[in-house]
This record gives sequence, C-alpha cells and structure tokens, in this order.
Amino acid sequence: MRAYNYHPRACRRLVEVRANSEEFEVINSRVEELAKNPHLGYAFPFQDGSKKLFRFDVGRFGLIYTFNKKELYIITIV
Repeated sequence: MRAYNYHPRACRRLVEVRANSEEFEVINSRVEELAKNPHLGYAFPFQDGSKKLFRFDVGRFGLIYTFNKKELYIITIV
C-alpha cells in the first residue's frame, strides 16, 4: 500500500473551511482507501508535464492529489 501525506496547504484549507473532527475522520479514511487505489479519482483535463494532478471528492471537499508507486500526496483541498 502507498503511504499518504498531506501538504501543509491542505491542512490549512481544512481549518479555513472549518472542517469538523467528523469530517476529518471521513476524509482520512477515504484517503486511506484512495492510497490503495488512486485511480478512484479523476485526472484534470488539459495537463502538460510529468506530474499529473487528480481530484477526488469527499462530501463537500475536493481533494487535489498526485501519486506514484510509493506515495499519495494531498496537495490541497477545495
């Protein structure tokens, strides 16, 4: 299974949008699931470059992430 990490920006966004502890638990459990199968999300269209960005929706939040064979990285939350 891939490890998963949150960028500090993603953590700040959770505070800004006032995510409560229940929502954070749901997000974290879905991120664990996403780390097992990162293709559950969808790729942003019209991307150029080697690092593709993906989005996965959890409730009222959209998780923006990248991944490789070893890690899933949550870049921000919208």
